Amino acid sequence: MGRPRRIQFPGACYLITLQGGRSGDLFITHQDRRQFLTALASAKERFGLKVYAYCLLPGRALVLLQTGQANLSRVMQSVGTSYTKSFNSAHGSSGKVFRGRFQALVVDQERYLVEMTRYVHLEPVRAKLTDRPWRYHWSSCRHYVQLLEKKTLVAAEEVLFTLGRNRLTASVRYLKTLRERMKAAADTVIPVARGRVVGHESFLERVEGRHEESRRPAGERGPGLVLARRILAEVAQDRGLPEERLLGRARWRDVSAARREAVHRIWKEAGIGVTEISRLFNRTPSAISQMIRAVEAGVKS
Repeated sequence: MGRPRRIQFPGACYLITLQGGRSGDLFITHQDRRQFLTALASAKERFGLKVYAYCLLPGRALVLLQTGQANLSRVMQSVGTSYTKSFNSAHGSSGKVFRGRFQALVVDQERYLVEMTRYVHLEPVRAKLTDRPWRYHWSSCRHYVQLLEKKTLVAAEEVLFTLGRNRLTASVRYLKTLRERMKAAADTVIPVARGRVVGHESFLERVEGRHEESRRPAGERGPGLVLARRILAEVAQDRGLPEERLLGRARWRDVSAARREAVHRIWKEAGIGVTEISRLFNRTPSAISQMIRAVEAGVKS
C-alpha cells in the first residue's frame, strides 16, 4: 500500500513532528537549535505561515503551525533543506538529518488550538527535561506566560485572546492550566481520528472535502463558494437585512449576530476553509475563527 496523502488546504492547522535520524539526535548544539528556528522563521515569512507553538528536544521537534495555502509539503521541504545544509556544514557530515517523513496531524483549531499549544509546551516535562516548562529555553512557552517583545516567531497573542482580552489575565489563566496539568500528572487528552487529524470523525470528513476541493484545477473550483453565497442570501433574507450589510463593517447587534450566523453556516455546510470565508467577508482569518468559536460556544451552552 502507498503512503497516505497529506491533507492540505488553505488555512489548515497542523501539529508537525520531526524525528532525528542516524544517531537519533536532531540537535547537538544550541547553534543547531538556533539554525532550525531561523529556517522556520524564514519559511514563515516566505509562505505566510502562522506559528502557534514549538518545542525542540534533542531527538525531535514539535511545531504547531497554520498554512495560508495548500502547501505544507513545500513548507516543510524548505525548512528541512535549509536545516540539513546548516547541520551538515556545522558538523562536517553529509546525508539525511531527519528520520523518515515528518508526521502531520491536521488540528481542529476552533476546538483544540489552545489545547494543542499546551500539549507542545508540556513536551519537555514528559521528556523529564524540566519541571518548569515556561523556563525551558527551546520552546515557545515563555512567550505565552511572560510579557516579551511583540515581534516574535509565534502568534501567542492570537491564542491568548481566546482566554481573555487582557494579556496579563490570559497569560495567568494559561499558566494556571499548565500547573494544574503537571500537578495532576495528567497528559493532554486529545481525540485523533484515523491517525490523521486532531479532532473527531466529523472534522476529518470536513477537512478531506476541503483537501479535495483545493486539489482541483482553478477553473473547476467554485461549488463551495456558490453554496456560501446561497447561504449568505438565505441568512440576509431571514433577518431582513441586505447582503451588503453582512459583508460590510457595521457592528450593530442585529447585523453582527446575522454575520456570525452566516459565517458559521458557511463553515459548517459549504465545505470551504476559514481563509476563503475571510476573503468573502473581507475579514482576517482570525476574526472569522472568533465568530465561529462564538457561535459554537453558544450552541454548547
